[in-house]
Amino acid sequence: MKSPLTLLLTVISALSFLAVTSPTQASSNLGDNISITYVKVKRPIFTGQYTKVDGHRGKRILTPKGTILKVLLTSGNTAVLSRGLMSYKAQQHLYENKMAFYHTKHYNTKYFAPYRFKLPVRARVMQVGSGYTNQAASNYKPIFYITMDGYLQYYSGARLKHYDIKNSFESKSGSQDENPLWRIKPTTMVKINHFKTTGNTSYVYYKKPIKGLPDRKVSSRYYRLSIRKIKNQQRTWRNGDSALTAWWTQYNVGGHAFYDLIEMEADS
Repeated sequence: MKSPLTLLLTVISALSFLAVTSPTQASSNLGDNISITYVKVKRPIFTGQYTKVDGHRGKRILTPKGTILKVLLTSGNTAVLSRGLMSYKAQQHLYENKMAFYHTKHYNTKYFAPYRFKLPVRARVMQVGSGYTNQAASNYKPIFYITMDGYLQYYSGARLKHYDIKNSFESKSGSQDENPLWRIKPTTMVKINHFKTTGNTSYVYYKKPIKGLPDRKVSSRYYRLSIRKIKNQQRTWRNGDSALTAWWTQYNVGGHAFYDLIEMEADS
């Protein structure tokens, strides 16, 4: 017969083996996947926002489950995240630091899941015209975009000129991140009720028409705006030793030409 000490050691050994070999739900880092552009929050986590009280910072807010965040930079289990294009309405209740992004050390599958937009034109900044021209005549043309929280915001040419916003990159601020376009009150704002995408065309539905956009009344309740992606474009302008290159995507919006200015790069 085994002694009590021998039995105790046997039990401890067995428990140790089970602890090592039992399966665990370990989280994995997302930073090694450079193709991730957006993530969905899987459980509440702080991402840099506070309540706004009379324009000042109030209480800390946990970003709720289901929120979509934009991924700016990554490295292993750390990332720089942003709420992206939030509606003017939401911004009135949220306080963020001047640079509206947050560095998290929990960039893993426990807190986030890779996400792909079901509405491809969300967060695309559409401006009237067939593309960037590097000419003054194309400045201050009307702009609209669909926010991360489901609003369509439209800015008239007069409003853009008032704030000296030439396009989504060029403004009086001199910086795309500091462009007033992301913070000023839009000329018109509507909540998107639903949408659908077929091939390269997206359809968004809302209840009130937007003066300046070619939407159509399709029922007693809804207006519809069709947005069809056409193609990507690139052009370079040279002046002596200097060069300016712009990239954009052409769209057909309700039968009219719009474009999304993706990037600008100046070399000198």
